[in-house]
Amino acid sequence: MTARELRDSVVVVTGATSGVGRATAHALAERGCRLALVARDHAGLAAVAEECAARGAEAIAVPTDIAFAIQVDRLVTTVVERFGRIDTWIEAAAVLAAGVLGDEPTEELERLVDTNVLGTLLCSRAALRQFREQGHGVLINVSSLLGVLPNPLVPAYVMSKFAVRGLSLSLHHLTRQWPGIRVCVILPGPIDTPMFERAANHTGHVIRAIPPALAPERVAAAIVRCARRPRRQVIVGAAGRAISVAHRVAPAATERLVAIAVASLLLRPEELDGTPGGLFAVTSPAQLHGPWRRVGLRRRAGEAWGRWGSRRA
Repeated sequence: MTARELRDSVVVVTGATSGVGRATAHALAERGCRLALVARDHAGLAAVAEECAARGAEAIAVPTDIAFAIQVDRLVTTVVERFGRIDTWIEAAAVLAAGVLGDEPTEELERLVDTNVLGTLLCSRAALRQFREQGHGVLINVSSLLGVLPNPLVPAYVMSKFAVRGLSLSLHHLTRQWPGIRVCVILPGPIDTPMFERAANHTGHVIRAIPPALAPERVAAAIVRCARRPRRQVIVGAAGRAISVAHRVAPAATERLVAIAVASLLLRPEELDGTPGGLFAVTSPAQLHGPWRRVGLRRRAGEAWGRWGSRRA
């Protein structure tokens, strides 16, 4: 597939109120896309829609819980009625639960699977239906480096990201029979997003993005590049690419070392103060970044690098 023109293209972005989804919405707004912004948080979506409009884009907020097929179908109907088509669908919604498996209530596991796995499955299905009807489209699912490697303190999240990667690669091969349709999967390393603060945390300690965390803008740049020039799988971040190479050479040793390291780095020394959190609240105002890149120069450089990459894609 040759490079696609993004200006005036119609893009659905799920998980649009924070982190990677919000950074991607900003990047696509600056490229002149017409955006359908999706999340459960009504107020947060309205704020992001205003930010995108300030960047010159036409953006609509479509509050949706992607774990429900009827809401996903309604989302497609709303976007097609407004814009006439969907050119790109970016699936960036996710939630996190941390702790020893068995310490969490069943309801949290169900919510994580509903959002990360079932939600991705329903959105992928809806996107492909629309793409087949119109004859073109690109689906971009955001998995994680934890879709390749284990982390014993977030086993349910790891399972969900393996599932997202497996689904995406399967659909990549399925869509070879439809020349105008492509499916891509993005595998970022740790990202400086608010997800860790909102996680269901049963570790007894404060959790954080494993250093060195990426700026969400850098992941957004990779997504924009995939929207322009679709690729089967993209790993984001030098550390992630190095670990991926090591995993191909010595998979068992790499998995063991990474599991030990990331489980240790995930936890901060201070004990958790108060309740362990949960996955059911819809909180506003949403944030683009987390607090995990503490060096100001590094923060600014990562964000600027990501924005530059999105413009150059």
